[in-house]
Amino acid sequence: MGEVLKAKDLFKGRRRMIDEAVQDLSPGVRDAVRQMLRSWEGEASEKRLSQLLGDDEAKRILKKMKR
Repeated sequence: MGEVLKAKDLFKGRRRMIDEAVQDLSPGVRDAVRQMLRSWEGEASEKRLSQLLGDDEAKRILKKMKR
């Protein structure tokens, strides 16, 4: 039988994944990126992330999020 997870447990895992992905950023940028990742809107958010961080850094963070 499979493991049963509560919704808040899933959010904790996602929050931890976001925190690990943005730990290298400066505090102001880190908060902006965290907020963006928590309210992800697909391609529009990806474009804003690239504008804020640059293409290479945005790809690095998105790669960490997909693990």
